[in-house]
Amino acid sequence: MSLAVRASVLVALSSAACWGDAPVTADAGPTIDVTVVEPDIFRDCRGRPFTPAPDESWLHITTEAIVLTGDANHSAQDVIAVPSAPRSLPGKFTYGLASKDLEDEMIRVWLDDCDGWRDLGDHLTDSDGRIAVHAPTELGPGVYEARFQVLGDQSTTTSFLWVLPAGTKIVVTDIDGTLTESDAELFYQTLDGTHVPVAYPGAVDLTLSHVSIGYVVVYLTGRPYWLTDKTRTWLTDLGFAAGPVHVADSNADILPTDDSVGAYKLAWLEGLAAAGYVIDFAYGNATTDIYAYMGAGIPADHVWIIGTNAGIDGTNPVTADWSPRATEVRGLPLVVQPFDW
Repeated sequence: MSLAVRASVLVALSSAACWGDAPVTADAGPTIDVTVVEPDIFRDCRGRPFTPAPDESWLHITTEAIVLTGDANHSAQDVIAVPSAPRSLPGKFTYGLASKDLEDEMIRVWLDDCDGWRDLGDHLTDSDGRIAVHAPTELGPGVYEARFQVLGDQSTTTSFLWVLPAGTKIVVTDIDGTLTESDAELFYQTLDGTHVPVAYPGAVDLTLSHVSIGYVVVYLTGRPYWLTDKTRTWLTDLGFAAGPVHVADSNADILPTDDSVGAYKLAWLEGLAAAGYVIDFAYGNATTDIYAYMGAGIPADHVWIIGTNAGIDGTNPVTADWSPRATEVRGLPLVVQPFDW
């Protein structure tokens, strides 16, 4: 029996106890129908083997010049949506270090719905190299892998659709300078694609500790879209908890100011709150993180800040190790979610 079901049973028993020990008969008035509702099972539809479709001719001869500028550097944003709500899967397709946009070319998209790869059709990129694909709305709680393939050369990128009911309890964390030892790790990774950002001690365990008691961990970063795949790979390779990753869609959103990355993060958090999600804890390192978290209504005593800004505005200060906080989290009560893990 799941935690949510056990909680429902306890509520039902408490209500029944109010009626005393006497049996309920027709003369005693209407009976109360106490029904225990099983929560939806959270489905994990990731990791299925994927075979790209055969490549096709480019729609434009000039596209060859774009492809010759360098390796494919495509990206696709993870999406969080409540069940039955309309949602779209965005993707951006570029080549080379200069991120030259792939314009007016065809992208084929699939979504793993746990029964197999569902074909979501072919989609033409716009002048910014972007597409937005309507995703199925009948999917229940779970995480669903999406694949985007450029038909002209079989290059691909991946994203994940997280279907989470309203009321889902989540934890939000920044990445650079929060999970990594400094913001400079981002620049090292940008300049040297082989560099592996160094994580703070206890950073991995911080995320795993939240998942162990039932939370969904969301990674909200000011990293630009063209580092999406590198970011996911880093999180996976180091063993961080799986969770939605949200990056900045525009280079205008990555400047270290409240009006730039702070505003971008705040707006996205407000969107989560408007959808009915409950943000219980948040982790960061910068004043822009504090601006976004507290602006979104997260109490200061539910915000942990590491580094030189630790403790600002009443937040919880952390010095160079997340291990004590991870231990503290593992001692918190289990979280009841509106789905069954």
